[in-house]
Amino acid sequence: MTLFEEYAQAAKGLLYVATEKDGQPGLRIMGFAMDPKRVNHWYLVSQPDAGKMADLKANDRVAIMTKMNENGARIESNQATLRPTDKTWADVKDYFTNPVFHKNHPHPEEEVLLELTIRSARLASFAGDEVMTFED
Repeated sequence: MTLFEEYAQAAKGLLYVATEKDGQPGLRIMGFAMDPKRVNHWYLVSQPDAGKMADLKANDRVAIMTKMNENGARIESNQATLRPTDKTWADVKDYFTNPVFHKNHPHPEEEVLLELTIRSARLASFAGDEVMTFED
């Protein structure tokens, strides 16, 4: 397991997503699941009429930060995009192992499946940080 994957697992499937529309920032917490074959691709779901969907339609560039653990470990990036994916819920459902996600999203197959693509990220903690870049 890579250090990036360890930091992603430490977030327990939660991250903060910052969007921007017409100069107005928006921040929300969302559940995610990482693609095990492409670790910089994460999947999220949203109700189609949610405000974040209007934000993403106007501008799919986002900033993210995973939930911090007790050591301050978190992934931060402002080099990411979040947009609807070509994948189906059946393609990614096994990635979502956090039971809290399923409690909050009882019918994810009826929501919009989004793909977060992280181009570069900072792995930060109280002990220091490291920058990672990804190529697709």
